[in-house]
Amino acid sequence: MPDHPQFNIDQTYPGLWTITFSNPPINMFVPSAIVELGALMTDLGANRSVKVVVFQSANPDFFVAHLDVAKAAERPEVLGLWREFVLRLAAAPVVSIAKIRGRTRGIGNEFVLACDIALREPAKGPVRKPRGGRRTDLGRRSAGMAPAPGRALART
Repeated sequence: MPDHPQFNIDQTYPGLWTITFSNPPINMFVPSAIVELGALMTDLGANRSVKVVVFQSANPDFFVAHLDVAKAAERPEVLGLWREFVLRLAAAPVVSIAKIRGRTRGIGNEFVLACDIALREPAKGPVRKPRGGRRTDLGRRSAGMAPAPGRALART
């Protein structure tokens, strides 16, 4: 399996991949992350023993902040790759789970919608006071991006 520098892939358990996204400080998606996700889908397609894929963040305050639009403008082809990725993930023969902690915005919401199941961390502290304690916060979907349907949102 090729190196995925922004993703750590844990294959400790047969049939389960746990993929941890890490792009400090706020887990912003950049074009190279989208290219890596495409390669990841190719690897998943080649490995029929994988039944479940869990996506999570290394940062407890951010699942995925949003797309770095300035860097994406330098590589406009990645938007097509992104659309291809979410459609492939939504149709993949594995159960895909988004394990959400912290904030997710824009492209992060689209990522969650492409997964079969979204598990969110329960709010800690007052819901209206995000700095008072970590909480899961789902922002708006980016306009004009991938139309992959979400299937379930569960609270852990």
